[in-house]
Amino acid sequence: MVIAVVDSGIGGLNVLKALSDKYPNERYIYYSDNRYAPYGIRNTDYLADRLYEISLSAIAEGAEEIVVGCNTMGIGAAPRIASDCAVPMVWIYPDASPETEKSLVMCTPLAARSDRVLALKKRGAAVYADPRLATMAERAGGTDAAIEKYLEEKLKVFVGCDAVTLGCTHYIFFKEAVREITRARVVRDGVSEVVSRAAKHFTDEEKGGLEFIFSGRDESEFYRRVFRNIAR
Repeated sequence: MVIAVVDSGIGGLNVLKALSDKYPNERYIYYSDNRYAPYGIRNTDYLADRLYEISLSAIAEGAEEIVVGCNTMGIGAAPRIASDCAVPMVWIYPDASPETEKSLVMCTPLAARSDRVLALKKRGAAVYADPRLATMAERAGGTDAAIEKYLEEKLKVFVGCDAVTLGCTHYIFFKEAVREITRARVVRDGVSEVVSRAAKHFTDEEKGGLEFIFSGRDESEFYRRVFRNIAR
């Protein structure tokens, strides 16, 4: 089976890594919409249009399932167009249990305005929306000392929370730094859940393989390097 994983940049590589490690006998296309990144400063209508166009392109390349590896796109855009997609579509999204634990949701500004995150906030979750973090992760190829120093300053008011939900796959690159800074008992990223949803459609009958497609400039060498360095 051919699975297309979609994101605006390198964040979705964390989803791709989990998928390909667990299901190596599938073929993967990674579609980076790098020409239009970052998504977190866009609006839902724009992302729905982009996801529709990306889906058509991925299907033309042979994709038999679309996995949206971007929380911002998954929260609002994916549910709107999934029924119109010619192949199955699944998406990642943030979740939390603020009724039973002191919860923090980290996400992009657009995600913070979504019904899903607003509902989590109404149920008691704290929300930290940062317009810069995804771009910082993109430039660093994951994380670096500058990002971790930035997080120490921004997250100090959340020290002592029980659980942190990473509502952006770019944030997974500094998951351990978030854990150490907040002292959270658990840090959730939603990856295993989207992998389980995606796997319902898998055939596990391919020889494997990975192809990168970019809406902007070709960054294959950079993406392959980041992908190789991901540890799960």
